[in-house]
Amino acid sequence: MKYTFGSLCIDADARTVTSTEGAVHLTRKAFDLLLLLLERRPNAVSKEQIYSHLWPDTFVAESALQTLVHEIRQAIDDRDLQQSWICTVHGIGYRFAGQVLASHPAPSTTQPGRPAAWLLGESIRVALHAGENILGRGLEEVIEVEAPTISRRHARIIIGDSVTLEDLGSKNGTWLEDERLTAPRALADGDVVRLGSARFTFRLVRQPKSTESTEISRDDHPQIK
Repeated sequence: MKYTFGSLCIDADARTVTSTEGAVHLTRKAFDLLLLLLERRPNAVSKEQIYSHLWPDTFVAESALQTLVHEIRQAIDDRDLQQSWICTVHGIGYRFAGQVLASHPAPSTTQPGRPAAWLLGESIRVALHAGENILGRGLEEVIEVEAPTISRRHARIIIGDSVTLEDLGSKNGTWLEDERLTAPRALADGDVVRLGSARFTFRLVRQPKSTESTEISRDDHPQIK
């Protein structure tokens, strides 16, 4: 999804903010907050909803949210105008104010429902698709990973021309080849990924030939019959 307003374009899938003057930098949580307000517009989003979305299973001071709002305003507001895109709704939270053009990306040529990759564990298989994959538990918008050490929004895997893995502020961490992530990292076929205590091997699905169905080799994962 792309959101265009004023001189700005927010690409939710690519996680980019651009203006007529070039790229606009936002930290990860500031981008997540801006995207949340855009998705819920024109409704107000309560502080409790924002805390649950950005900091699941973690207590943070209200100043952390105020800092993010200030960062967004500094990045996207026109300093010649007194009106901000992000309005404070006193006693409730914040809302996005202004006309927004929302557009969907062009339809993918990939067959719907066909996985682009898998996370393969000892007793768990998690299907991943082209685009953004949010891994977690207990929320409708995430891909459910059944493990007790998984946060509600634990990690993100984005599959496109390249693949990236990112921790989403999880309590028990996201690990790539035994290194805990503090920033997004490139993910390659065969890499070992750990979400909390759950260990997986990341496997890309090989592209099929015209007369061949897409599959993972049974040699790659002997539990797949």
